[in-house]
Parts: sequence; C-alpha cells; structure tokens
Amino acid sequence: MSAPSLVSSLDDAAVAALAEASVERLLPGAVSPYLLIAEHAGNQVPRPWRDLGLAAPYRGTHFAVDLGIDTLTRRLSRTMRVPAVIAHYSRLFLDYNRPAGEWDFMRPDLGGIPVPGNLAVDETDARLRKLIAWAPLEQAIVEEASGRQALISVHSFTPVMGGIRREVDIGVLWREPSLFVSSVLENLGTFGRNAGLRVGDNEPYDWRQAVGYTLNRHGIEQGRPCVYLEVRNDLLSDPETFERVAQALEAAFASVAMSLWPKSAVAV
Repeated sequence: MSAPSLVSSLDDAAVAALAEASVERLLPGAVSPYLLIAEHAGNQVPRPWRDLGLAAPYRGTHFAVDLGIDTLTRRLSRTMRVPAVIAHYSRLFLDYNRPAGEWDFMRPDLGGIPVPGNLAVDETDARLRKLIAWAPLEQAIVEEASGRQALISVHSFTPVMGGIRREVDIGVLWREPSLFVSSVLENLGTFGRNAGLRVGDNEPYDWRQAVGYTLNRHGIEQGRPCVYLEVRNDLLSDPETFERVAQALEAAFASVAMSLWPKSAVAV
C-alpha cells in the first residue's frame, strides 16, 4: 500500500467524495450557545487505505475510536437541540485532535502493535489524508462554531490504563479557568452525584499537561470558553448507565446555559 498506488487510484472526484463522507453535521445552524464536537467518534478508514493493514477487530478498540461517543453525541444533540460536528474517519487514519507534528497525528502503533499503513507515511500520503479527513472537519468546526458561546468536545476513556483503574466516571478537562468551566464543574458535579456518577476535575487527563489541538485552535485561540468531556467508555455500553450519563450531562449543560446565557434556548 504505497503512496504512489494511492495517488494513481484517487482522482480529484474520488478525493472530493471521500472528503464529503468524512464529516457529519447535526442540526447545523441551530440556536444554542453550544457546539458539540466529536472528532474521535468514527472508526472508518477510507477504502483505498485498506484498513491501514490492520485486522478488522482493531478498528473496534479505543485506539481507533472513542467507544460510545457517536451515540452519546447524537443523543445530546437531539435532546438539547445543540448543533454537533461528528467525524467519521478513525483517529488512526488521522487524529484531528493532535497537531500535525505530533507522533500520534498518524500513530504508528497501538500500544506496541504496529499499524502497517502508518509506518512510512510520505508527503503525498499525508497530504491526501489532510485533504480527506482534516480539512473538512476544520471547515465544519469553523462554520458551526461561529457565534457560539462555548465549545464541548466529547470523548471517552478506558476504565483501566497501564494497570491503573481510573476513579472517575466523567471528566471535565480544561486549560484556562472561566465562568463556563466553573459552572460546568459545579453543575455536573451536582447532577452527576445525584446520578451516582463521579465527576473529575481535569481527570483522568489534565489538559494543562496534555495536547488538545481542537479546543486550543477553535476555543482558546478564538477566546471561546471550552471543555473536553471524557466519559468512561464501559458506562456507554450499558443502556442503564448510558441513560444516567446522558441525563446528567443534559441537565448540567441546560443549567449552565440558563445561568450564564439565560436568553439562549437549551432544551432538555
């Protein structure tokens, strides 16, 4: 699967079609203070890249996709009447939430298991991936973020990493303090506790010590308050716990909007 063979098989029309299929917008232009972003929601790899040389089951792991986030984002968009941008292509093909210079922008391994299609990505291959997976998502976020009061990037995490159990169910990740961040922590802490959920403040990751391209680019650099949400992925695989998580998030963000932007319409 060399770059020359990819180039020869993809004309402009094919590239355009793959780019169009990379991103989905839910409720575009809806009246809401929020935009939901799910840049790791999909596990697809464009057909010409032949699953990056991986066996199909690997595309169902947390290395390839944030498990449960496609369903959760669609639920929140529908019930809160909030616009959302959802990426369809796997983070293994291209991880939009990483700067292009980071090692895992097109990561070469899955915790030590090689990703054959990412071991020798040349300039032509990288350019095609950016045209297909990066540029459409960038455009969608720029357009849908315009006029929004805050951005929420939705992710999931594994309950155990490196043999260590994470002691939170929902994490609120932030880099710069704001009234929005404080209100999210307070309200989600309350509604989460009422639902029997543990809410972490910059847990299980501390955004102040980690890379987060999406919200650096579209949130902080644009002066928009923003948070990454991290939900324990096993909670999203069970209907009962999924419902508890979704209801807590819906109630919390409705309360935040009511207190900070009372003229905004946020349904619950």
